[in-house]
Amino acid sequence: MSTRPVVAAPPAWQFPVAESHRLPNGVDLLVHRLPGQHVATVTVVLDLPLAAEPADREGVATITARCLDEGTADLPGAAFSTALEACGAALGVQVMLSGVHVDVDVPTSRLAEAVPLLRDAVVRPLLDEADVARHVGLRLAQIDQQQANSAATAGVEYRRLLYADASRAQRPNGGDAETVGAVTAADVRAWHRLVTPGRTTIIVAGDVDSSVVGLIEDAFGAWDGDAPGADHPVPRASGPSAKLVHRPGAVQADIRLGGIGIDRTHPRWADLLIGVHAMGGAFGSRVNLVLREEKGWTYGARVGLTGMRRGGFWGTSGSFRTEVVADAITEARRLLDVTDNPFTDAEVADAIRWFTGISPLQYATADAVAGQTASNLLLGLDPGWTTSNLAAISAVTAESATAAYHELIDLDNLWLVVVGDADQLTDPLRSAGWNV
Repeated sequence: MSTRPVVAAPPAWQFPVAESHRLPNGVDLLVHRLPGQHVATVTVVLDLPLAAEPADREGVATITARCLDEGTADLPGAAFSTALEACGAALGVQVMLSGVHVDVDVPTSRLAEAVPLLRDAVVRPLLDEADVARHVGLRLAQIDQQQANSAATAGVEYRRLLYADASRAQRPNGGDAETVGAVTAADVRAWHRLVTPGRTTIIVAGDVDSSVVGLIEDAFGAWDGDAPGADHPVPRASGPSAKLVHRPGAVQADIRLGGIGIDRTHPRWADLLIGVHAMGGAFGSRVNLVLREEKGWTYGARVGLTGMRRGGFWGTSGSFRTEVVADAITEARRLLDVTDNPFTDAEVADAIRWFTGISPLQYATADAVAGQTASNLLLGLDPGWTTSNLAAISAVTAESATAAYHELIDLDNLWLVVVGDADQLTDPLRSAGWNV
């Protein structure tokens, strides 16, 4: 009989350190030298939060971002896509509540061809009226599709409850039908004028040498312009409440149950992250084991922690058979309470092992390294935060996780969203104490 191999502890790992530079026009440059990564990523990070969007044109940032690969002043229309393909490059854009990043992935041997194309997409996009109109139509279709999805609706409505009307965080990043439908090419061009060097950081990740600094400076060094500083307001809680969204005839309901949380700069972030993961972040966590495995009420339930630029939220989510929804919410509320059931050493060790063990795989590509650095910047974190957070996670104990969870997860002030058949759910939910 063969002996079962012993699985060794993972070796110590750190997030790749970035070299820091600054171009004469104020653009910050971070370079992650990653030997062996022959597909490089160059990311332009724009500190341009969605809170700066005009209230009646929310979604204009998303429409602008989606038009960046539709052609530039020198390469209109398909000519731009052809130029990207010719050097094996792919352009991508991500819009976050706190800003935007535009990325190009390209073989390192073709960086010199791809970087000027990225520059033109960011600095000199065509923003043609026909392209804007088409992307407005696509976004409106996407909104219709999301509204037909129960889980997506629950997520949107949950944010509407958590944050006051004045907060941009309350509404979808891509805007809603009314505001997106009003966006014109003139609005897109006005938004793009806010894209300036002083709000920009460029990240390069890959198997590159010192010449990459000159390459970036040659491409972006002549870029000028200025715009008012970006504001990152603190989202304000609107106060605990419950909402039932009617979906006639639905045989199951999507649930969001949670409240206001913290951001990654909070000194207890690592402790709370481990506690939330033990509660509902893995298949074998408490909430899923009871609601799925023991009760059979759902295919899966989880608890997640979302940190934003300033502040954040946490929430329990899952889809449940209509007839058990009220009981499931009551049971979830009971499970979320750690007063008499603190986290165990084993639960915390499993959670720590997951976060520390997955990191070398999670950041195995240049794209992943650049993407994490971009996200850190837009969340107001320094480039070394990922490594320091992993160190903090490794130091979490059952006692510290339980204490942070008990202190920061307020079970006396819960927000609830249920998307399902109101004709069948209203009375059971009210009987369970929810004013829907």
